[in-house]
Parts: sequence; C-alpha cells; structure tokens
Amino acid sequence: MNVMLLAAGEGTRLRPYTEILPKPAIPFLTIPLAAHALSFLRGFTIDTLVVNTFHLPHRIHELFHTLPHKAKALHFSDEVEKILGSGGGLGKAREHFIGGGDFLMMNADEVILSEDADTLKIAMANHKKHKPIATLMVMEHPAVGTQFGGVWTDANGKVLGFGKTALPGSTKGWHFVGAQILSDRVFKYIPLEGESNILYDSLTKALADGETVEIHPFKATWFETGNPKDFLHASEECFKYLFSAEDSYQKKTLIKNLKDFSAKPVSFAKTDHAQVVYTEDAQISPSAKLSGIVTVGSGCVIKDGVELKNVIVGNGATVIENTIASDKIFI
Repeated sequence: MNVMLLAAGEGTRLRPYTEILPKPAIPFLTIPLAAHALSFLRGFTIDTLVVNTFHLPHRIHELFHTLPHKAKALHFSDEVEKILGSGGGLGKAREHFIGGGDFLMMNADEVILSEDADTLKIAMANHKKHKPIATLMVMEHPAVGTQFGGVWTDANGKVLGFGKTALPGSTKGWHFVGAQILSDRVFKYIPLEGESNILYDSLTKALADGETVEIHPFKATWFETGNPKDFLHASEECFKYLFSAEDSYQKKTLIKNLKDFSAKPVSFAKTDHAQVVYTEDAQISPSAKLSGIVTVGSGCVIKDGVELKNVIVGNGATVIENTIASDKIFI
C-alpha cells in the first residue's frame, strides 16, 4: 500500500510550541504525534510513504528519517512558496500515486485509538469491493455541525457532501478522523497546481460528476490536539486509560504505541500527587516536585528545585533549577 501523510500544516493554534517544532513532531506521551498517526496503519505493509512539508520542513525530514515507519521507500514533497492544502498537496505528489491504484492519505498528527485493530483492513477490503473514488474513516461525535464540519449522509448512508451545516436530504453527520482510502481516479479532480481541499474541492466535484464516496464508520477514541488546552486535555484522558486497572482497548493501543515508537523503554509512576509517564533514560532530580500529569521524554533532565504540574517535557529538553511551571509543554 502507498501512503500520503499530510505534515505541511503550520499548527497556528498550537503556537508558540509549533514555532519550534512542527505539530507532527510535538511529543504526545513521550512520542511524536506522527508516531500515533503511523500506528493507525499498523498491520499494513507500506510500499511508498510520501510526506508533504511546508512549515519547518527540515524538522519533518529529521522526524521521518528517525521514526520506524517501515516503509520500503520514503519521499518528501516540499511545498515552498505557499501551503497547498490537502488536495493541492496530494496533487503536487501525484507522480508517486498515479497508476498505483488505491492508496491511503492521512493527517500526520492524528491520535486515533480504534476498538477494532483490523478496522482499516476491513475498510480497504470494502473499498476494493465497491470501488468508490474515496472511502472516508468516520465516527460519531457530538460536536459535528457545531465545532466540527461533518460528512453528511442520507437515510441509506449515501454521502451527500461535506460542511458544518447539514445538507438537504441528509439525516446524519459523521466526524471525519483525517484518514481516507482513495482511488487514483481522484487526480482527475485535483488541479495540476495550486491550493485545494480534498473534501470541499476534489471529492465535491467528484460527487457532482456521479462518482461515489463511501464512509467506514468505526468505534474509536479520537482526540482534538489543535491548541494547548485541548492538547493537555487529551493527555489527561490518555493518562486515565494508562493508569486505569481496566485493560481497555485504549490502554492496549497506547502501550503498544509507546513500545513500538519510543526511542527508550517507557515506564509509569504514580504518587499521591502525580502520575508520571517517563522514558527510562530521563534524569529527574529527587528534589523535583511533580503533580498532576507529567510526561518526561527521552534524554530529558529535570534539575533541582523544579516544580511541575500538568507539564509535558519533550525529548532532550532540560528544565533548569528552581523552575515552577504548570499547564505547559517544554520543547
């Protein structure tokens, strides 16, 4: 299978952290967000992996040369003058996909914990059977139509279109989780150059032209990580799974992600005041006071007199003596 990962975004809502690292490289539970996205593809053999870039492209190159993506071939599609969007970015990289049949495109910063580990394989089998131009991975979400746009379907499950407002004839709005299986026929609807959106431009045109777009609903836990508040909330929710006595699918997936993608072994510690996820090579001073949830990545140093509450310390970061911080990410 060939895969396109969208990693060109500027992560404006997650500033100032994305001024240092692009969002796919931001640490989430000690591993980059991109590692969680790659974990959704677990079980597939990736022949060609194409990653587009725009913001801090050298950081994206470094990231994917380091991550164990296991792709047979890795290519970067660098967008230089302007960001091209999901449609335009794919269009620029078309040489890697035209003539190769069906392929998968996904955002490089998604955290998706699927109840069924084979859900993407099932979606791919259905896609090959029915041969739509696209199969969108979707789930139920109460914020569709308010906080998020939706994939709108009629009573028979037929996709009518996309947007934040319900479309005429639609009976349900689904949340698109940023992963989709595409036929290479899609390039007929993507301009040779310029910015465009894969849903609102390309697939909307394809629907109008009589093509079929299908959905694959599945049960999953999906997290919004677009701004610091939501990022920390997502971390808190994942800590609940990791430290729970229940052996949930969320816990199993997260632990496997850490095992597969962490540079060093990851451990868990719980005190009266804190829950800590840390790599075993991190150096944490005995005098440091940790509370709430704290993530400490590989190669980190937390020095004497530090007080941290609800803080993420990224790989290789040093927190200097007597630092007091809360609800923050150190990169």
